[in-house]
Amino acid sequence: MKELKAGTALKAGAAVVVKLPVLKYPLLVYFFIILCPVLFSQDIPEDELDARINSYFDNFGVAVIYPQVTFTKKLSDNTGFSLRYLSDVISSASMKSYFKVDGITSATTRNEGGADDTPDEWRHELGGVFNQKVFSGLFTLSGTYSTEHDYSSKTISASVSYPFAKKNTILQTSILFSFDNVFPQTRTWTKERNTRSLNIGLTQILAKNVIVQIDASYIDVSGYMLDGYQVVRIINNSTSYQTLEPVEPDKRIRRAAGIRANFGITKSASLQIGYRYYSDSWEIRSHTFTGSFSNNFSKWFSATIDLRHYFQSKAFFFKPEYKTVEQYMSVDSKLNSGYSDQVMLIMVFKGRKGGGFPYFSNEKLSLTGSAGMYIRQNDSPDWFSHYNTLYAYLLSLGIRYNF
Repeated sequence: MKELKAGTALKAGAAVVVKLPVLKYPLLVYFFIILCPVLFSQDIPEDELDARINSYFDNFGVAVIYPQVTFTKKLSDNTGFSLRYLSDVISSASMKSYFKVDGITSATTRNEGGADDTPDEWRHELGGVFNQKVFSGLFTLSGTYSTEHDYSSKTISASVSYPFAKKNTILQTSILFSFDNVFPQTRTWTKERNTRSLNIGLTQILAKNVIVQIDASYIDVSGYMLDGYQVVRIINNSTSYQTLEPVEPDKRIRRAAGIRANFGITKSASLQIGYRYYSDSWEIRSHTFTGSFSNNFSKWFSATIDLRHYFQSKAFFFKPEYKTVEQYMSVDSKLNSGYSDQVMLIMVFKGRKGGGFPYFSNEKLSLTGSAGMYIRQNDSPDWFSHYNTLYAYLLSLGIRYNF
């Protein structure tokens, strides 16, 4: 469950974000929100142009440059829309490597993954969101189309948010459908992956300085779950092994429930704490604990420190190594047991008359920046890097203009 945004902690329309299914580059999606989230708010967004560039680097050999531009237009007090374009430029060491697979029947003559040229992945995404107030509630319809050299995705979602009890209580519900095609360059086939997601949430103001959110989600994913480039080694003995394609179930049910509370400490500072429980049909169980502290130091500068701790069990079929061919086999580190920690610092500078570094004189402009570190510890080494621990560094810089 996404945290309440800094500066909106005590508003009745504080945002709740639906956790969308994450299958490809899940860590990047978590940080950069690649899939378009469904936001619940009782207000039509104001006119705005937002441009930002994000970056990600880890010790597993993955580097990402992630620019995006969002244009928001308020047509009236009851109607608005936004358009977004984003692009992932990804380089991955594992995508460049040669993996001989024994007994494969659907391979092309190309032995390596990755794109035709550097970078190894270059994804383009177009998205749109339409907002319409209906009586006191808000109806939102959004769609996204994403494409790259070996993957494409179409997503449509709808949500309704409605206030009760003098807007002290807000009920939210959303539904999402996603239709993906997977066509690795090292294979001759194209396979489908389809997702259905239902989310229900409740936001409740308990006091003038306390707001609580709870939500629950149910996600049904079916089809091809792999990326087409990983391999499993079957250990025959101390001197030989055979290499096969991974095999995972073609169905996965995901369930999650979370609660988050925001406490206003002073007029300018708030403390946010949260917990989320997750389980799925692959027998993964996870617990997520989050906490953040936000402070408006002035009308022109605010900052947030965000902490997250996460741990999970492994999928029922995941093993550090396989000695015989089994029905299901996977080397995906995300299916292994382990834990992760994250720390992020987010800062916002708003323009003001007179300017002066680090401010600027145009009051319609604001500058946002963030820096963070993510550490994931697996209970056995990663299949490609042979490391148990992943270190990732994240940087973001953006500029926003309010018309």
